[in-house]
Amino acid sequence: MRKKLTIAILVALMSLAVFGSSASADFRLRVEDLTNGLGTVITDNGAGDINPLLGVITFSGSLGVGSPAIVNVTTGISKPVIGINELGQIDLNSVNVVASGPSSLRVTLEDTGFLAGPLTLLPVIGTVGGTLTAPAGSQITIQSWANGDNLVPILGADQAVGAIGAIGGIPGGSVAAWTPDVVFGPGAFSSTSVGTFDNGAADTFSLFAQVSIAFTGAGSVSFDENQRVVPEPASLLLLAAGLTGVSVLSRRKKKQQTQS
Repeated sequence: MRKKLTIAILVALMSLAVFGSSASADFRLRVEDLTNGLGTVITDNGAGDINPLLGVITFSGSLGVGSPAIVNVTTGISKPVIGINELGQIDLNSVNVVASGPSSLRVTLEDTGFLAGPLTLLPVIGTVGGTLTAPAGSQITIQSWANGDNLVPILGADQAVGAIGAIGGIPGGSVAAWTPDVVFGPGAFSSTSVGTFDNGAADTFSLFAQVSIAFTGAGSVSFDENQRVVPEPASLLLLAAGLTGVSVLSRRKKKQQTQS
């Protein structure tokens, strides 16, 4: 009985350490005009990030001479600002893009170093909502991934707006929230989907999202895309059992001290 109680306590303590973790990671944003090969890559608190908060990246402006797109506000948010009550969370918040003509854009947000301790199979929950105001044939494509090996696409070196190289592919082992990618035409849109991934041997995972917007003419889009990872109910029950064990042990110790 004592051995089982000890194991429960260890599990609880490990879980509490995981939930309270704010381990640093490589939090980055890439915004690009695929039609003209222009764009920017920004690391949190690096050059081009106009938001001084740790865990928040904000870009605002044109994607360069020759690009018809103006990104009014693109803010990426990650730990330690959000994800306090989850194992991990990133958010493309209040993105607003205006295009003066046909264009194809892509926004990529990624972060690594999310800790899940001994938990294995976990759900990655993708949620998106917004409005695309554009001519017929325009569309927005959304996808979120989790990677149990802590891998993310290679975005390239940080750079100011200008000619931009190719982006890396989706790393092997990445699990998508939507299967297949979710695609919307003009009008209001929203969707939520869940994928399940293996946290891997290192107990550390990454999150990343890509949103592509194709305008057939002048138009605009505003949206918010979020993805988060939460522990399964079974894991929560295990944590509760561990915390109960800690409480029982504490009461027994106090009782023994009172009797002695």
